[in-house]
Amino acid sequence: MNQILYTSNGKPSGPLPIKSIVKFFAIALIVLGVIFFGEASYALFSVNTGNGADLDTSVPQIAFTRNDNIASVSVTHNKGITWVKYYWNDEDATIERTDSKREFLLDNLNIPSGTNTLHVEALDDNGRSSSAYYEYSYDGIAIDLSVVNNSDMKIVASDVNGMSHMIYRWNSGEEITVYPNSEGDISIEKTSEIPSGLNTLYITAVNSNNITLSKKQEIKGNKRPEISFYIKGTDLYIDVTDEEGVDNVSFQVNADEPEILQANGEKHFSYRYYVGDERILVTIIATDIDGVSKTVKAKNY
Repeated sequence: MNQILYTSNGKPSGPLPIKSIVKFFAIALIVLGVIFFGEASYALFSVNTGNGADLDTSVPQIAFTRNDNIASVSVTHNKGITWVKYYWNDEDATIERTDSKREFLLDNLNIPSGTNTLHVEALDDNGRSSSAYYEYSYDGIAIDLSVVNNSDMKIVASDVNGMSHMIYRWNSGEEITVYPNSEGDISIEKTSEIPSGLNTLYITAVNSNNITLSKKQEIKGNKRPEISFYIKGTDLYIDVTDEEGVDNVSFQVNADEPEILQANGEKHFSYRYYVGDERILVTIIATDIDGVSKTVKAKNY
């Protein structure tokens, strides 16, 4: 009986060696690590992409225009605008709430006489702001009026091409001509006391090209306090009356510190001061409750 001998050159049968098992799990862990890292990177990239709007650093855009002597400002943005603030030169600012609109227009801003700078600032709903300014020159002659200390009228006539002179008068009174401080000045200023009662102020401004502008304005003047005084014996008597009411009276003897006497709105206020035989100069300033004042001086020599 013949026997057949079989020889195999393949892998031996039976359990795998320990070294092979360790290698397999090591490779598997590496593959899983690469997969997890890739997913985490994708998630991070996705988060950053999804919040891209938060990285937007854009700010409101401000543009200036004009129509004759009227200025306009437009503010636009890709987000809501919270408020817009504006002011001329160094004046107090005005703030306009915009209700988160993406477009906002400031119009009908009268350009003051002369050359002026309009400042604008805008704030968006994310707290980012932008600011800009623009210089406007008034085209033509302008006459501006403002009350100073409740008793005087400040008159300003101006033209960027230069002023020649200005003429003004109260009611049917005498005309007064005012010239610029130097040739080529673009404005003329004059402060005049407002007469008591209802008055009409007439003004004519003439620029360097002999072009004129006239203005008529009705203005009510507050009556100034009335101050009377007399010496009787060794005393100085002072009486102050005002139809609106006296607020206070400043009483100064020679170069001494003035004494402030409170009248608390009384329409008639009296004060007595002992002078004896001393020679004195008394300065009295009476101010009514509207801030209108009058000054007189008295001496006993």
